[in-house]
Amino acid sequence: MKQLHSFDDLHQIHSKIVYALGTFDGLHKGHQKVIDNAIAEAKQYNGVTVLVTFDAHPMTILRPERVPKRVLAADIMDEILETLQVDYILRLPMNQDLLNMSPSDFLHHLCDGLDVVGMVVGTNFTFGAKGIGTPKTMIDALTSKGIHIIVEPLLPTLEGPISSTAIRKAIEEGRMEDATSWLGRPYQFKGIVIKGDQRGRTLGFPTLNLLLPNEMAIPPDGVYANRVCIDGVWYNGVGNIGDNPTFMNQYHRCEVHVFDFDRNIYGHEVTVQFISYLRGEIKFNALQDLIDQMKIDEAQALSILQDYRP
Repeated sequence: MKQLHSFDDLHQIHSKIVYALGTFDGLHKGHQKVIDNAIAEAKQYNGVTVLVTFDAHPMTILRPERVPKRVLAADIMDEILETLQVDYILRLPMNQDLLNMSPSDFLHHLCDGLDVVGMVVGTNFTFGAKGIGTPKTMIDALTSKGIHIIVEPLLPTLEGPISSTAIRKAIEEGRMEDATSWLGRPYQFKGIVIKGDQRGRTLGFPTLNLLLPNEMAIPPDGVYANRVCIDGVWYNGVGNIGDNPTFMNQYHRCEVHVFDFDRNIYGHEVTVQFISYLRGEIKFNALQDLIDQMKIDEAQALSILQDYRP
């Protein structure tokens, strides 16, 4: 997949183009449906798929204090798009010029001088200044030019359409199974393993310690069944988000005890997936009570993960 960063970069493409347009901030199942349709459409024309999105959320310009937390990190997003076999991704720089661009100018930049044969969007897609451009705008402007517009309906759930907002809420409430169902994969983030206080090793539960990414939606403090990717290999584990209230002078972090793993990997980047929320954080009065509960947590995580199928 090739990265593009401006409208001008599109002119290096000399094939027929089908666009998939959206924020794609979660690459959830609804987004994947839009992308799959664009790929299928491009194959019919022996063309290429170009995913068009933005390098930042519009709120970074409009209301920086209200920028929503991410449900998918940009580096993991690119890995997923590679597996979906997207040919190009155009990440337009989010700035005031883009926000002020009229819908007609936006379509002009995407189409003029290029062999565009199709566009795929969700029914709630908007574009142009103040979001006044809609799928109908695209149909009215482009159908007469032979550009096929596919409008994909939103995917329903019992709580309403799948959306990044709904997924973010599920993550922040610890409803990891809902988040997994709507994303089409577990919620995950990457982090660098840092040196902790090494207390877990003395308790019989050595852990990988990670700082929590500020830009991501974070599950509530508590204990989780986790999967961890270390050097390309996936392991099962049980983890904790919080500040370990049983001990003094702790900081907010993610710790994961990885089953059947005992290597020193400080400084390595790992990916942590959150499969299921087990319980909230507890302050224990006695160390043995903590150890006993950790054994219970480990058994519960093992039970969940042994039946888990990615």
